[in-house]
Amino acid sequence: EFVSTSPVRRYIINNLSNHQKDIIRMVVRNFGLSRQAALRHMYILITEGKVTATGKTKDRSYQLKPLVEKTSSFSITEQLKEDQLFQEKLSPYLNNLKPEIREICEFGFSQVMNNVISHSKGKTCEVQILKNEGNFSFTIIDDGIGVFSKVTEYFSLENDRHAILELSKGKMTTDMARHTGDGLFFVSRLFDRFTLESSGLAWSHDLKNEEWSVTEVKEKKGTSIFLEINSLSNRSLKKIMEEYSTNGGMIFNRTCVPVILSRLDSDNLFSRSQARRLTQNLEDYKNICFDFAGLDTVSRSFADEVFRVYQQKEPHQILEWKNSNIELKELFTDIQKNGKSLD
Repeated sequence: EFVSTSPVRRYIINNLSNHQKDIIRMVVRNFGLSRQAALRHMYILITEGKVTATGKTKDRSYQLKPLVEKTSSFSITEQLKEDQLFQEKLSPYLNNLKPEIREICEFGFSQVMNNVISHSKGKTCEVQILKNEGNFSFTIIDDGIGVFSKVTEYFSLENDRHAILELSKGKMTTDMARHTGDGLFFVSRLFDRFTLESSGLAWSHDLKNEEWSVTEVKEKKGTSIFLEINSLSNRSLKKIMEEYSTNGGMIFNRTCVPVILSRLDSDNLFSRSQARRLTQNLEDYKNICFDFAGLDTVSRSFADEVFRVYQQKEPHQILEWKNSNIELKELFTDIQKNGKSLD
């Protein structure tokens, strides 16, 4: 009986991390099962050692049982090599994962660890690993100067939120002689969940829900980067890199900017100065996509500055947008079609 309905248990595994208390209700709704039948599937996962349960009937919650839970610390020195650290700290725990997932994890670990060694100016680094039936995640923590503060100071930006916006565009580095500035751009888009904490701010990307956010957190010294990927993900490093190349190759000449990150000191995007901040430092791209996920409205002035004024300044670039509602789509189309401001 349960072999034929195994997608139910796979659904539980894939959704349990973010829905510990309402997962049974979700199973009932999505598969049309009775609550008793859904609980029988959960019982199988518990007896297989894949899930643990806590609490009484009404307040019962479930969690994926860790298969690997490992923390290691080491000193940061110039002699460290990120490829050797990957083989030592991460590679032994990537068994049974698809080659594409291993490759993504190696890329993410190497990019972050290179930043730690080259830029953090920290003394110690900690690597935390968590593997369960559904996901593989790791966190890299250093006690250095903090990536947001360093970028803000180096480029004389307005504040650390502005630094996050610039990092989200790509090609942002404080050491152009040795780095391209592409690392964090791709790392933030490769994993199911990405969170970078520094200087009292957490920059996060939830790939499944296409959500970008910046929230305040307890300020701690240094930088912490959390990366999580589903064990059954169909993504690959090659596919993601091709998305940001205009010819589907490996040349990074297309970007997609989360517009919501340009809200630095206001919940609204109404001013031309906000739009100019959004479009600065994009001249090296052939194609620019503006992602309006999470935004219901922007002013005509803001949109005009992006899709008319900036376009006139950089006529060789192709400007696109995605995740906009009908009203915003009509606004952007009208501005591009008429080519003039009405404010």
